[in-house]
Amino acid sequence: MTVQRELNLEALDEWYAAHFEELVRKHAGKAIAVVDRKVAAVADTEREADRLAREKYPGAVPLVLAIPTEEELVCLLRHIATNS
Repeated sequence: MTVQRELNLEALDEWYAAHFEELVRKHAGKAIAVVDRKVAAVADTEREADRLAREKYPGAVPLVLAIPTEEELVCLLRHIATNS
């Protein structure tokens, strides 16, 4: 398997958007690390998710994301709606 050695942010953004609901459902409140468009690690902190992904895929450059909870999403959407 060829491991992702640099980030293609456009492709990762598309992947994230396509999988966002699933990520919130499965990993709300956690940090994830993505390698080759797959969740490579799940942890309580971004630092830990990054470390776990780099151990699993040496040389890879993981995309590390904090996955919001549903409550955080509601607050964010309300904020956006009232400030638009």
